[in-house]
Amino acid sequence: MLRQFCAPLTAVDAVNTESESEVTATKTIRADDPYLAGHYPHFTIYPGIFIMESVGQAVRAHVARHRGAAYGTELVEVSRVRFTAPLVPGNTLELTARLTPGEPGSDLLQVKAEARREDGARCAAMTLTFRLEDRDA
Repeated sequence: MLRQFCAPLTAVDAVNTESESEVTATKTIRADDPYLAGHYPHFTIYPGIFIMESVGQAVRAHVARHRGAAYGTELVEVSRVRFTAPLVPGNTLELTARLTPGEPGSDLLQVKAEARREDGARCAAMTLTFRLEDRDA
């Protein structure tokens, strides 16, 4: 089976999946994380695609909790994405994602996510669509 996510990138440090329709997560940006080397030289920032991966990992944790470990997700559409402020080493990414199931009988899940720094500055906003996969089916 192919992996549908970035590994071994740990894009979330903590995830809260208590809500049926919302997931929150945090990620502390560390200068010594190996994937940051060279992005960009002399001004290291957490890449925007990694913010999208943070959303994906939080959504996978939410789906596993509410649907069961047999369910996975696959990103199938990026409808909207906007990056508005950098995340640099020492910052903490604070992510909130609202999840809306597709039409009845659909295996799609729409996710509207917002990423902020610990100072409240918005770093990114995006709308993504994931396909739910029952790996046991």
